[in-house]
Amino acid sequence: MSLNDYPQQWILRVFGERYNPENIVEKPDYTPVCVHFAAWINWYEKADDLTFYNDEYDDVQPVKPPLKPRRRPTTETEAQYRERVAQWDAEKARIPQIIRPGNSMRASYYTKKILPGYCDALRSLQSRSDELRSHIPPENRYNWYIVEDNDPSHGTRNLESLPARYREKMGIKGLPHPANSPDLNPIEGIWLIIKERVRQRLDDINSIDELKQALQYEWKQVSITDIREGILEMQFRCGQVFEHPGVRVKTGRW
Repeated sequence: MSLNDYPQQWILRVFGERYNPENIVEKPDYTPVCVHFAAWINWYEKADDLTFYNDEYDDVQPVKPPLKPRRRPTTETEAQYRERVAQWDAEKARIPQIIRPGNSMRASYYTKKILPGYCDALRSLQSRSDELRSHIPPENRYNWYIVEDNDPSHGTRNLESLPARYREKMGIKGLPHPANSPDLNPIEGIWLIIKERVRQRLDDINSIDELKQALQYEWKQVSITDIREGILEMQFRCGQVFEHPGVRVKTGRW
């Protein structure tokens, strides 16, 4: 989510008067700075907090360039100094440029920083199966699955990928998920809820830290009822995707 994700403003205008001053909405300055976040949900509970990722590419330490050398008038000639400056300039040019990856992440990043949290939550739920799912027959009560989309970083298509090997090592079973089908992932509806709530407050948010705080606050306000209502839509949504492939599924919730 970006600091520029303001709700769209609409103005009714008389034909031919669109450029009158009273009919022009000021567009906020563009800033490429935004935050990306992850969390998990299920029928029984949700993650305590959002996990922000790729925030200023937080797993990379920027390289500090060396200072330009100063002239040593008493110990070196002008030619020697120019040679040192040339050497400094050549080394400075080789410093790699760090480019933020935006909403994407590497499989190694996902395996190290995101997936362990999901696995810990799943293990905790498994240990409470008798308490949470006493109404389910024992042969199915202990079957828990992690639902991921087919983002390349999740390694769902390559059994030798880091995430796939990590899931196998931890004994985590995944539920097959259609490619490019956010309409079939209940958490997408929750993302829409919290983003829309935060958009209404963007006029009072002036920094990335404040944006994070607002997102965390709205995440806390999401109730289990909100989550369950989204999950209960899945049967209908699956039917719609099957009957109308490629068409966006839209309901009163999301």
